[in-house]
Amino acid sequence: MARRPLLARARLGLRRCWRAAAGKRVYLLAGVMALPDVLDALPGVDLAPLLPEWLPGAKVATFLAVARLAARAYATKLATLPVREPPR
Repeated sequence: MARRPLLARARLGLRRCWRAAAGKRVYLLAGVMALPDVLDALPGVDLAPLLPEWLPGAKVATFLAVARLAARAYATKLATLPVREPPR
């Protein structure tokens, strides 16, 4: 049996999670919308004592900087999506 490609399996997993979180989608969306503000507050926090020895702080800082930019762009995109009318 052929295995599905990694991207297809990831999408399927995300769809399953989305269906499982049916009642919690509002909270999930609020978390996604608040993520840029949370990431904006993190540069002032020293995470070095919390990190394991094998994880360099520079890589974590780089990841957080990129995550800040991506989260801000994604939240802005979500805010500009048109609202769908409910089914009749």
